Amino acid sequence: MKADAAPPPTGRRSGPESSPPARQSGPEAPRPARRSGPEAPPPARAAAGGPGQAGASGAARARPIRALRSIWTYAVAAVSTAYVGGTVILYRALWPSRFRRYADRSTAEWSSMVLWGAGVKPVIENAEELGRDRGQVLVSNHQSWFDVFTLAASLPVKFSFVGKKELSRVPFLGQAWEKVGHVAIDRSDHKSALESLQRVDEQFRAGRTIIMFPEGTRSPTGELTRFKKGAFVMAIKSQVPVVPVAVTGTRAIMEKGDWIIAPGTATIRVGRPISTEGLTLADRNRLAREAHAAVAGLLNGKPEATCPRS
Repeated sequence: MKADAAPPPTGRRSGPESSPPARQSGPEAPRPARRSGPEAPPPARAAAGGPGQAGASGAARARPIRALRSIWTYAVAAVSTAYVGGTVILYRALWPSRFRRYADRSTAEWSSMVLWGAGVKPVIENAEELGRDRGQVLVSNHQSWFDVFTLAASLPVKFSFVGKKELSRVPFLGQAWEKVGHVAIDRSDHKSALESLQRVDEQFRAGRTIIMFPEGTRSPTGELTRFKKGAFVMAIKSQVPVVPVAVTGTRAIMEKGDWIIAPGTATIRVGRPISTEGLTLADRNRLAREAHAAVAGLLNGKPEATCPRS
């Protein structure tokens, strides 16, 4: 009877509902040092998707919005081209006495419509360097089609562009282009090119500004490329000053080779005029280098940077 009443030895045997705490743990108790819960991501992977990836994702989301904006801009450009081009042709045919006054503002009116559609704000700096009612050649860098619209909408002088003959083949725009005084040069036809240059000389005598892009085409990288000499030969022959101009911000609005258009600000910086008085055609290379240095300086925000004459 005493043997039946004796308690079992402690630590050697336990009842079926008890378990020794030091030798066994419950099945739901995790081991913190050896595994983590399935929902907890590793710290290194939680940090994935840094600023570069976030920026690329933001650009991808913005592109469809810019595409819609671009389609809207092209629609505005088409309608404004048809409207202004058609109006120019009608003025020329029906009201020739009032045509010249309308022609002088038609390019600015058309360009302002396109800038409005694209959400572009034009800004001009140092406009006082542009002489009023004097013949001059304005030479500018060329990064985007929006260089043309920005200059046309902003310049406070009477002006004409010199462009390629291919522009004359654009419906409405091509017919209106030459009628309002812009000059299209066919480089493949020497006689036609000389006649075009003669019209330019007449415009100089009338006190107009001739706008040229001496790079010859839009820069694909935004870097200023070598200047061709046609603008400087023209300025020397007519003994009119060369005005260097830099247009910035337009490449971010529309790059060469891309159809997407983004809103933004386009800035025109006007430099000090470069005199051609007394220069001969032998000085054309030096004049081109001086103008190139001036435009480069304006692009870098340093209008005083010019190439000194020897």
